[in-house]
Amino acid sequence: MACISFSRISLSRLIIVRLRVDGISAGTFRDLAVGLDTGASTTLIPPQVAAALGYDLSNPKAVRPITTGGGRIFSKVITVRQLTAIGETVEDIDVLCHDLPSESIVRRLLGLNFLERFDINISFSTGTIEIRPY
Repeated sequence: MACISFSRISLSRLIIVRLRVDGISAGTFRDLAVGLDTGASTTLIPPQVAAALGYDLSNPKAVRPITTGGGRIFSKVITVRQLTAIGETVEDIDVLCHDLPSESIVRRLLGLNFLERFDINISFSTGTIEIRPY
C-alpha cells in the first residue's frame, strides 16, 4: 500500500499527482503533473511527451473518439511500457495522446484505466491518497 499527499488547484478543486511515463528505451522517462480524473476512462498525455519518449505516433494502436468540454475529438491511442503514479506501477497500458486546449487547467490526466486496478481511498480532510492492489 502506498500513501501520498496531494495538492489541489484551489479554483478548480482538481487533485494533482505525479505520473512517471516510461519510454521505449530503458531509463528514459518523463515525470509529469497530472489531474486525477475519475471521469476520464483513459489516461491522457500530450503527443510531444510520447514522441520524446520514442513512441511512434504515426502508427497508433487505434484512433478513438473522446468527448471533452469542447466537444467530440479524435485521439491516438498507444501502449506505453510503464506508468507509475501514487506509488504504484502498471505495465503495458494504453494512453490517449492528445493536446487539451490551452485554456484547460490541466493538460494531462490520470484516468480510470490506471485507477481501476487498485482500491483507492481519497481523504480530503487530510489531503492524502491511499492506494493498494486488490
